[in-house]
Amino acid sequence: HVHETQSETFRYNIIVCFGDSHSDTVNLYNLTGSKWPINPPYYRGRFSNGNICIEQLGIFNLMNYAYESATTDNDLVPGVTEMNITVPDVRQQISLHKNNTDLTKINFDQTIYIIWAGANDYFLISIYLLAKHIIIVNQPSFQSYPAVVGSNISPYLNQLTLAHNSNLSNVIQSLQLNFSNVSLELFDVYSLITNILMNSSTYGINSTKNGWDTSNHTYIQMCSSPDTYIFIDEYHFTTRVHQRIADNARILLVTSKGTIKAP
Repeated sequence: HVHETQSETFRYNIIVCFGDSHSDTVNLYNLTGSKWPINPPYYRGRFSNGNICIEQLGIFNLMNYAYESATTDNDLVPGVTEMNITVPDVRQQISLHKNNTDLTKINFDQTIYIIWAGANDYFLISIYLLAKHIIIVNQPSFQSYPAVVGSNISPYLNQLTLAHNSNLSNVIQSLQLNFSNVSLELFDVYSLITNILMNSSTYGINSTKNGWDTSNHTYIQMCSSPDTYIFIDEYHFTTRVHQRIADNARILLVTSKGTIKAP
């Protein structure tokens, strides 16, 4: 469900998004010639069973550069998909936007930039694109992903995620001081997903396991009611969880110091 009336309560009318599979609406699907993710059961190129969070914010003009498997820097860790295709990293996604868009025609007061991928690139937006409003999403609890739960790397991933998110928070605070003309906000998806995991029944969730099995890049249906699950597969959220993410992000869009309520 998309809250269409919400677009009236904050000033933004365009989203520019960079990131990975949590934000990829159709880019990898197009890149692979509609071969991955498999449609159906995945919804029209999304890595979920329905619309994902950036589509459920109530802002319908979306410029989306996110690709499944994208990393912050391919030179450090290449972002390679299931079909052995290297996708644009976040730096390249930002460059694509910068080079393929007439920035003089963008109303930056009404444009919100969202990055959900990593900690190394968000400052490039304000430097190269003159963005005024940026939201950075931290990382959810990877150790709770069905692909990782119970594995010997789970404790390591927990420590890595906590360290990453702590560093991200500190860097954003520092950058906000240095770029006083930019509204740079942190969206804490880690706490949200952790809360859903710990209080799943409150959210109408019956299982913290994956609803579908997509191992070996094939699809084996495991459940008939995916919206009672947190995870649609081993790595991705159901559209119901994406809706929860959007509901919380919308609050940040309305209340952040970079926004004003419309008269």
